[in-house]
Amino acid sequence: MSLLKGEGGTNFIAWGITGSGSFIRKSFEVLKRIKERYGVKITTYASRAGEEVARMYGILDRIGEISPGRHYEELITEDVAGASCTYSGRFMLGRYRLLVIAPATSNTVAKIVYGISDTIITTIASQALKGGVPIIILPSDATEETEVPCYIDRERCTNCMECIDKCPFGAISELNCIPILDLMKCHGCRVCELTCPEKAIFCFQKAKIKIREIDRENIEHLREMEGVTVVESPDQLEDVIARTLGESY
Repeated sequence: MSLLKGEGGTNFIAWGITGSGSFIRKSFEVLKRIKERYGVKITTYASRAGEEVARMYGILDRIGEISPGRHYEELITEDVAGASCTYSGRFMLGRYRLLVIAPATSNTVAKIVYGISDTIITTIASQALKGGVPIIILPSDATEETEVPCYIDRERCTNCMECIDKCPFGAISELNCIPILDLMKCHGCRVCELTCPEKAIFCFQKAKIKIREIDRENIEHLREMEGVTVVESPDQLEDVIARTLGESY
């Protein structure tokens, strides 16, 4: 489905982050290049799960490169927006040229398809559709490959405990003489991976996934929705955003 420019005529873009690590780092780089190329202002919206995943994958600490905190360049989380998503009126008023949801979990895709709006991302998607703001969505299940957050390989680990002192966020602790990585504290900085003497820590490795049939069906339903464009890769995401903004790479 082709995209139309938002009626607001502004240079504002909204980026929605959901709870998927697949494509999140590459999506960040895409939005950063778009910001630098076009001088657009980007508001980042993150669901509660999206905020957690952005931290784990090293994106949350870099959000200021895209959304430095000025008007229409905020990081808006569910704690900031509240249960009613007080910022959703921007979409009803057509303030944004477009809404980018990348990556979008299978849960988010299903809710958008069936009109459920109970998170900050599904709420702004609903309001964007009502306000005539085009939406570009990169589903996390667009391909059978994903990235996993940092983990300790037990077969390589010798329990030297050096990683405990090296982690700047206290995400690694000792339990029964074994180093344990707590992803709820991890910031994806990769210091542990880069300094482990046994090369036993890995971050953002590729992994194969099996796409469920229900998720394939929901993605197809998403493609059929008016005002929504589905892309299958970060490269395609960049091309479609550029085309929407009036220039092709």
